[in-house]
Amino acid sequence: MWLLYFYMIRRVLVDSFLFSEETYHWLFDGTGRPFVPEIWRFFVTVRTYVLIVLVNSGVFVAWALYNQFRFGGLSHQQAGRSVTADDLGQLYSIPTETVTEWQSSRVLTMYHGADGTLMAVTSGPAHRQWHRAMVVDARSP
Repeated sequence: MWLLYFYMIRRVLVDSFLFSEETYHWLFDGTGRPFVPEIWRFFVTVRTYVLIVLVNSGVFVAWALYNQFRFGGLSHQQAGRSVTADDLGQLYSIPTETVTEWQSSRVLTMYHGADGTLMAVTSGPAHRQWHRAMVVDARSP
């Protein structure tokens, strides 16, 4: 891509060299004033790019100011409802006291079946176990 870019502006590069050479001769030899038209066309293009950059920057600054005015820097995110021990107990069809015991345990290991259902839980230092056999069907409402 750079080679393509340099190929496309090759005349400007050549004219830049000629312009600098003519400027040198003008300054030190007293020859005529340098003028290379391709450079001036290039400067017109650069001026157009600068105008586009300024317009885009103005749009982004205006958008930022609008958002700052509209939202006032406040966060409008709402946190979801916290999951309670009762919710977990209903989900897995187990007593709430068991879930509370799990939450107070420092070590908790959950074993899942191939389909993702909870099969067994070991908790606490004595590794007390709760097995799936205690529940008829954990997926039933």
